[in-house]
Amino acid sequence: MIDAMGFSVKIIRQEDQKTASWSGGATTQMAIYPEGASYEQRNFSWRISRAAIHAEESVFTSLPGYRRLLMATQGKFVLEHEQRHTAVLKPFDQDRFDGAWTTRCRGKGSDLNVMLGSGYSAEMRPVLIRDSYAEDVQCSALDEDSVSYECIHPVDGDVEFSSGDDLSVVLRRGDLLIYQLNGRPEKPPVFRYVKVGAPVHVVRICIRQEASGSK
Repeated sequence: MIDAMGFSVKIIRQEDQKTASWSGGATTQMAIYPEGASYEQRNFSWRISRAAIHAEESVFTSLPGYRRLLMATQGKFVLEHEQRHTAVLKPFDQDRFDGAWTTRCRGKGSDLNVMLGSGYSAEMRPVLIRDSYAEDVQCSALDEDSVSYECIHPVDGDVEFSSGDDLSVVLRRGDLLIYQLNGRPEKPPVFRYVKVGAPVHVVRICIRQEASGSK
């Protein structure tokens, strides 16, 4: 855990994440906020998980009060939202939908999930690191009281992640790094990635606390 003025960093290693079975396969909780909240009790503000879907057809758990983002990371899925829309997802395609909708999934593979309670928004941004890559973190929409979470997840390999002079770490496949920004920084951070071994897909999940969602 790194805690500095304006930001803090937490790394959740794959071996420390909890996996549980569901009707269609297995799901691994990577992060939940606030810490100590319970998925079963539905008292969380946001949650990041990944799932392995083993059944050819399955029905998603109903989650009234939550919005969902889902990105395929392996295989091909068809998500059928009853009386809404249908989405066909290949690796690193994504879909947004209401957790209260009746959603059926056809296809096997793996996916990445973000669940959002009231007052939070999110984006998932995949990138293939063939050698090295750098990106500025956009903070123009943040104000002094804002809190945002930049979550870095290497999907299929290892990557060296760094930011500034004080943070450099190797993230292994399945790990999650949470870079929490408190307020608007004077200088937006720059995230740098260098592959470790073969090229690696990294997904950056940007979670923002909306102005009306202050708690």
